[in-house]
Amino acid sequence: LGVPVARMRRTTFLVAAFSTAILVSVAGVIGFVGLMIPHLSRPLAGPLHLRLITSCALFGAVLLLASDLLARTLLPPQELPIGIITSSLGAFFVVTMVVRNRL
Repeated sequence: LGVPVARMRRTTFLVAAFSTAILVSVAGVIGFVGLMIPHLSRPLAGPLHLRLITSCALFGAVLLLASDLLARTLLPPQELPIGIITSSLGAFFVVTMVVRNRL
């Protein structure tokens, strides 16, 4: 149809990345778990959405509990904000996805 596919792909990726960044900044970094967990639990759940919803709920709860436990025990006299742990995991996840899919 005459659309430059490579440019359109880059533009779509940038729009999606910036809209995700804006939504995470509004909702908080814990909300980033909701963007990351479905990608991580899809290989375990398979193609059925009922299994995916269940595994996302369980895996998300486990991830937040583990992040909270790590945030409370990493520096014993004080607590780290849980957002630091989840944003570190989220940043690692985004970099991994970008490197894996290379645009």
